[in-house]
Amino acid sequence: MIGKGNDGKGNNSNRDDWETPDVLFNKLNKQYNFDFDCCATKENTKCELFSNQFHVSSDKLKYNNFVCWMNPPFSNAKLMFEHFFNSVRKGVAIYRCDNLETKIWQEIILPSCDWIFIPKGRIYYQYNTELRQGKGARFPSAFIGKGVGLPKFFDGIVLFPKIKELVEGVEK
Repeated sequence: MIGKGNDGKGNNSNRDDWETPDVLFNKLNKQYNFDFDCCATKENTKCELFSNQFHVSSDKLKYNNFVCWMNPPFSNAKLMFEHFFNSVRKGVAIYRCDNLETKIWQEIILPSCDWIFIPKGRIYYQYNTELRQGKGARFPSAFIGKGVGLPKFFDGIVLFPKIKELVEGVEK
């Protein structure tokens, strides 16, 4: 018998202010040219357009013309991913990839994404704009894509290629 999945309670607010490292974002942005930072504040945004109220809007058309980036706050990741997959046509998110049996992975990410890419090595997140030197995340991270091709400027493994055209590098 298979037991009940992990509920992901490790997603606590103590990690909400971990920022995407500039060097990582710049590599991704070189390929995707992001327009909108879904879960950013004015102080930590990576894009000209941003929202720390991303989950409030249910206007799907609002995000259709944007290529979106999302590094969700851990304490609210489930709601952010639900909104990401319901509202964004093209985008990339980053999220912890230490336990694929959590509800967020099983019920939201895996059924909804086009691909998952696990970059080689641990991510060194920023905290208050300073890189957490020597303090990589305790868990692996994954890039999660919707409507865009796989990352080109990273070594890693494609875990979940859902759409053949995206795996071959041809966007829809």
